[in-house]
Amino acid sequence: MLKITLESNVRPAVRRLRLNNGCGIFFVESLKSLTSTASIVPSSRFLTSALLRPIDFGAARVILELGIGTGPVTMELLRRMRPDAMLYGIEINPVFVDHMRERVDDARFVPILGGAERLGTILKQKGIGCVDAIVSSLGLTSMGHDQRCSIVQQAALHLHREGVLTQYQYLHAKGQPNWSCALGLKRFHEEFFLRQYFRQVLSEHVLWNLPPAAVYTCRP
Repeated sequence: MLKITLESNVRPAVRRLRLNNGCGIFFVESLKSLTSTASIVPSSRFLTSALLRPIDFGAARVILELGIGTGPVTMELLRRMRPDAMLYGIEINPVFVDHMRERVDDARFVPILGGAERLGTILKQKGIGCVDAIVSSLGLTSMGHDQRCSIVQQAALHLHREGVLTQYQYLHAKGQPNWSCALGLKRFHEEFFLRQYFRQVLSEHVLWNLPPAAVYTCRP
Protein backbone atom coordinates (compact mmCIF):
# COMPACT_ATOMS: atom_id res chain seq x y z
CA MET A 1 0.00 0.00 0.00
CA LEU A 2 2.86 2.38 0.85
CA LYS A 3 4.54 1.72 -2.52
CA ILE A 4 1.31 2.37 -4.42
CA THR A 5 0.66 5.61 -2.52
CA LEU A 6 4.25 6.76 -3.02
CA GLU A 7 4.29 6.10 -6.76
CA SER A 8 0.95 7.85 -7.27
CA ASN A 9 2.39 11.02 -5.73
CA VAL A 10 5.83 10.83 -7.32
CA ARG A 11 5.01 11.89 -10.91
CA PRO A 12 3.43 15.25 -9.97
CA ALA A 13 6.35 15.90 -7.64
CA VAL A 14 8.85 15.21 -10.40
CA ARG A 15 7.06 17.62 -12.74
CA ARG A 16 7.18 20.36 -10.09
CA LEU A 17 10.86 19.77 -9.43
CA ARG A 18 11.99 19.34 -13.04
CA LEU A 19 12.89 23.01 -13.47
CA ASN A 20 14.58 23.21 -10.07
CA ASN A 21 17.99 21.82 -9.17
CA GLY A 22 18.75 18.13 -9.62
CA CYS A 23 18.76 17.37 -5.89
CA GLY A 24 14.96 17.39 -5.75
CA ILE A 25 14.59 15.11 -8.75
CA PHE A 26 17.27 12.77 -7.42
CA PHE A 27 15.57 12.57 -4.01
CA VAL A 28 12.16 11.76 -5.49
CA GLU A 29 13.56 9.13 -7.86
CA SER A 30 15.65 7.54 -5.11
CA LEU A 31 12.50 6.96 -3.05
CA LYS A 32 11.01 5.09 -5.98
CA SER A 33 14.00 2.85 -6.64
CA LEU A 34 16.59 3.05 -3.89
CA THR A 35 18.15 -0.26 -4.94
CA SER A 36 19.21 1.23 -8.28
CA THR A 37 20.07 4.79 -7.20
CA ALA A 38 21.73 3.51 -3.98
CA SER A 39 21.44 6.97 -2.36
CA ILE A 40 18.99 9.79 -1.68
CA VAL A 41 21.43 12.61 -2.54
CA PRO A 42 23.66 13.18 -5.59
CA SER A 43 27.44 12.78 -5.41
CA SER A 44 29.23 15.59 -3.56
CA ARG A 45 32.04 17.61 -5.14
CA PHE A 46 34.49 15.72 -2.93
CA LEU A 47 33.31 12.36 -4.23
CA THR A 48 33.23 13.69 -7.79
CA SER A 49 36.80 14.93 -7.45
CA ALA A 50 38.01 11.56 -6.17
CA LEU A 51 36.27 9.73 -9.01
CA LEU A 52 37.81 11.93 -11.70
CA ARG A 53 41.31 12.45 -10.32
CA PRO A 54 42.79 9.25 -11.85
CA ILE A 55 41.67 10.14 -15.40
CA ASP A 56 44.22 11.58 -17.83
CA PHE A 57 41.95 14.16 -19.44
CA GLY A 58 44.71 15.29 -21.77
CA ALA A 59 44.70 11.90 -23.46
CA ALA A 60 41.17 10.55 -22.95
CA ARG A 61 39.06 10.80 -26.10
CA VAL A 62 36.20 8.44 -25.24
CA ILE A 63 34.78 8.41 -21.71
CA LEU A 64 31.89 6.32 -20.42
CA GLU A 65 29.76 7.20 -17.41
CA LEU A 66 27.61 4.48 -15.86
CA GLY A 67 24.71 5.98 -13.92
CA ILE A 68 24.51 9.69 -14.79
CA GLY A 69 21.81 10.55 -12.24
CA THR A 70 21.16 14.30 -12.27
CA GLY A 71 24.62 15.14 -13.52
CA PRO A 72 27.10 16.34 -10.87
CA VAL A 73 29.77 13.98 -12.20
CA THR A 74 28.72 14.51 -15.82
CA MET A 75 29.08 18.28 -15.63
CA GLU A 76 32.54 18.05 -14.10
CA LEU A 77 33.60 15.51 -16.71
CA LEU A 78 32.55 17.89 -19.47
CA ARG A 79 34.36 20.76 -17.81
CA ARG A 80 37.64 18.81 -17.76
CA MET A 81 37.38 16.98 -21.10
CA ARG A 82 39.22 17.88 -24.30
CA PRO A 83 37.18 19.73 -26.94
CA ASP A 84 37.33 16.69 -29.22
CA ALA A 85 36.52 14.08 -26.55
CA MET A 86 33.15 12.31 -26.25
CA LEU A 87 31.21 11.33 -23.14
CA TYR A 88 28.62 8.55 -23.32
CA GLY A 89 26.33 8.34 -20.29
CA ILE A 90 24.33 5.17 -19.70
CA GLU A 91 21.37 5.53 -17.36
CA ILE A 92 18.47 3.16 -16.65
CA ASN A 93 16.14 5.83 -15.22
CA PRO A 94 14.23 7.73 -17.97
CA VAL A 95 13.55 10.69 -15.66
CA PHE A 96 17.29 11.25 -15.19
CA VAL A 97 17.91 10.90 -18.94
CA ASP A 98 15.20 13.45 -19.77
CA HIS A 99 16.55 15.81 -17.10
CA MET A 100 20.09 15.63 -18.51
CA ARG A 101 18.91 16.13 -22.08
CA GLU A 102 17.25 19.34 -20.94
CA ARG A 103 20.14 20.42 -18.76
CA VAL A 104 23.18 19.76 -20.96
CA ASP A 105 23.79 21.66 -24.19
CA ASP A 106 27.09 20.09 -25.22
CA ALA A 107 27.58 18.05 -28.39
CA ARG A 108 30.25 16.00 -26.63
CA PHE A 109 27.65 14.42 -24.33
CA VAL A 110 25.50 11.51 -25.50
CA PRO A 111 22.94 10.31 -22.87
CA ILE A 112 21.75 6.75 -23.45
CA LEU A 113 18.69 5.18 -21.85
CA GLY A 114 19.52 1.58 -21.01
CA GLY A 115 20.89 -0.85 -18.47
CA ALA A 116 24.64 -1.16 -17.93
CA GLU A 117 24.32 -4.93 -18.35
CA ARG A 118 23.86 -4.14 -22.07
CA LEU A 119 27.13 -2.22 -22.14
CA GLY A 120 28.75 -4.32 -24.89
CA THR A 121 25.71 -4.05 -27.15
CA ILE A 122 25.36 -0.31 -26.60
CA LEU A 123 29.00 0.39 -27.42
CA LYS A 124 28.78 -1.77 -30.54
CA GLN A 125 25.72 0.17 -31.71
CA LYS A 126 27.71 3.39 -31.28
CA GLY A 127 30.67 1.96 -33.20
CA ILE A 128 32.93 2.02 -30.14
CA GLY A 129 35.44 -0.76 -29.58
CA CYS A 130 37.08 0.47 -26.38
CA VAL A 131 36.97 3.49 -24.09
CA ASP A 132 39.73 5.41 -22.33
CA ALA A 133 37.97 5.86 -18.99
CA ILE A 134 34.87 4.61 -17.22
CA VAL A 135 33.30 6.41 -14.27
CA SER A 136 30.74 4.26 -12.49
CA SER A 137 28.18 5.41 -9.94
CA LEU A 138 26.32 2.11 -10.06
CA GLY A 139 25.18 0.53 -6.80
CA LEU A 140 27.00 -2.77 -7.19
CA THR A 141 26.26 -3.63 -3.57
CA SER A 142 22.52 -3.81 -4.12
CA MET A 143 22.73 -5.77 -7.38
CA GLY A 144 22.40 -9.50 -7.83
CA HIS A 145 25.68 -11.38 -8.27
CA ASP A 146 25.13 -12.28 -11.93
CA GLN A 147 24.15 -8.73 -12.86
CA ARG A 148 27.19 -7.05 -11.32
CA CYS A 149 29.50 -9.73 -12.73
CA SER A 150 28.12 -9.11 -16.21
CA ILE A 151 28.50 -5.34 -15.95
CA VAL A 152 32.04 -5.28 -14.56
CA GLN A 153 33.23 -8.01 -16.91
CA GLN A 154 31.98 -6.04 -19.92
CA ALA A 155 33.48 -2.83 -18.56
CA ALA A 156 36.89 -4.48 -18.16
CA LEU A 157 36.64 -5.99 -21.64
CA HIS A 158 35.94 -2.64 -23.31
CA LEU A 159 38.45 -0.58 -21.34
CA HIS A 160 41.64 0.46 -23.13
CA ARG A 161 44.71 -1.36 -21.82
CA GLU A 162 46.03 1.95 -20.45
CA GLY A 163 42.61 3.12 -19.34
CA VAL A 164 41.06 3.45 -15.91
CA LEU A 165 37.73 2.67 -14.25
CA THR A 166 36.61 4.40 -11.08
CA GLN A 167 33.79 3.05 -8.91
CA TYR A 168 32.59 4.03 -5.46
CA GLN A 169 30.90 2.25 -2.59
CA TYR A 170 29.46 3.72 0.59
CA LEU A 171 31.57 2.81 3.60
CA HIS A 172 28.69 1.29 5.55
CA ALA A 173 28.26 -1.30 2.76
CA LYS A 174 31.83 -2.63 2.96
CA GLY A 175 32.72 -5.84 4.79
CA GLN A 176 33.45 -3.85 7.92
CA PRO A 177 32.41 -2.64 10.44
CA ASN A 178 30.18 -5.23 12.04
CA TRP A 179 27.67 -2.65 13.28
CA SER A 180 26.38 -2.24 9.72
CA CYS A 181 25.30 -5.88 9.73
CA ALA A 182 23.68 -5.46 13.15
CA LEU A 183 21.54 -2.66 11.69
CA GLY A 184 20.45 -4.92 8.84
CA LEU A 185 22.43 -3.05 6.17
CA LYS A 186 23.54 -5.06 3.15
CA ARG A 187 27.30 -5.66 3.01
CA PHE A 188 29.52 -6.50 0.06
CA HIS A 189 33.31 -6.63 -0.26
CA GLU A 190 33.48 -4.54 -3.41
CA GLU A 191 37.26 -4.16 -3.54
CA PHE A 192 37.76 -7.93 -3.48
CA PHE A 193 35.13 -8.29 -6.20
CA LEU A 194 36.81 -5.72 -8.46
CA ARG A 195 40.20 -7.41 -8.05
CA GLN A 196 38.79 -10.40 -9.91
CA TYR A 197 38.55 -8.29 -13.08
CA PHE A 198 41.38 -5.76 -12.82
CA ARG A 199 45.13 -6.09 -12.38
CA GLN A 200 45.35 -3.13 -10.02
CA VAL A 201 42.71 -1.80 -7.61
CA LEU A 202 43.52 1.13 -5.33
CA SER A 203 41.14 2.60 -2.77
CA GLU A 204 40.60 6.05 -1.28
CA HIS A 205 38.16 7.10 1.43
CA VAL A 206 36.00 10.19 0.91
CA LEU A 207 34.69 11.14 4.32
CA TRP A 208 33.23 14.50 3.19
CA ASN A 209 30.34 12.86 1.41
CA LEU A 210 26.86 11.84 2.54
CA PRO A 211 27.23 9.01 3.27
CA PRO A 212 31.05 8.63 3.40
CA ALA A 213 32.38 6.51 0.54
CA ALA A 214 35.35 4.57 -0.75
CA VAL A 215 36.51 5.22 -4.31
CA TYR A 216 38.20 2.38 -6.18
CA THR A 217 40.61 3.09 -9.03
CA CYS A 218 40.86 0.05 -11.30
CA ARG A 219 43.36 -0.57 -14.09
CA PRO A 220 43.48 -3.55 -16.51
